[in-house]
Amino acid sequence: MTDKNENNYILKTYNLTVIRNGKTLLDRVNLRIEHGSLIMLLGHNGAGKSVLLKTLHGLLARTDGDIKGPPAERQKIVFQKPILLRRSARKHFRFVCPGCSDKNTEAWFAHANLEAQIDTHAHQLSGGEQQKLALIGALASQPSLLFLDEPTSHLDYESTTAIEQMIQDAHAGGTTIIMTSHNRAQAERLAQHVLFIHAGQLLESRPATDFFHKPTDPIADNFLNHL
Repeated sequence: MTDKNENNYILKTYNLTVIRNGKTLLDRVNLRIEHGSLIMLLGHNGAGKSVLLKTLHGLLARTDGDIKGPPAERQKIVFQKPILLRRSARKHFRFVCPGCSDKNTEAWFAHANLEAQIDTHAHQLSGGEQQKLALIGALASQPSLLFLDEPTSHLDYESTTAIEQMIQDAHAGGTTIIMTSHNRAQAERLAQHVLFIHAGQLLESRPATDFFHKPTDPIADNFLNHL
C-alpha cells in the first residue's frame, strides 16, 4: 500500500515466507495494512490466500521474514466452515466470549437476527446461522484485526446479505478486516483495497476501484476476467 507514516499501519510483513515439504507457499510477501481498512485478498484456488491469513494470524509458522501486528488477543479469524462447539448456540458464544454479560450476549444474537436460535444446538443451525454465530463470537471481543476466509461461500442470498452487513458494521466501527472471496460482485461491494496473490507471491496491491477497473499484472487481469 502507499507509503505513509508507520503509525498508520496496523499490520506489516517483511519478506514473509512459508515453505512446507520443499514447496514455497508464500514467497517474500511484503504488506502494509492501514488501520481501519477493508482489504479483499484475491487469487486462484491454491494461490496462498488461506495460508497467508493463517500465517498472519499465527496459526501457521513462517519459515522466514517478519510480521508486526496487534497482539493475538486483539485478532480474530473466521473460517469458511465455522468451528463450533457441541453445545447450544448460547453456550458456544459464552465459551468464546466468557466476559460477555447476559444482556450483551442477547444483544449480539439480536444483531445477528439469531434470537430464536439462541438455545438451539450449534450444530443444528443452518449454514448461514452457524456462520453468523461464528462471526458474532469473533466480533464480541471487539478485535482490532479480523481475518475472514470466504465467510459467505455456499451460503444463500439472505445469509450472504446479512453477513455482509455485519462485516460493514464492524468496519464502520473501526475494525480492520482482511477477507478472501471468490465473488467479484461481493469483492467490489466491500473492498477498499485489493491484494492479489498468485503462487504465493503478492502481484498486486492497489485501491479497489483501480484494481477492478484494470489490474496492472496480466495474471491478475486474466483472473479478474474469469471471476
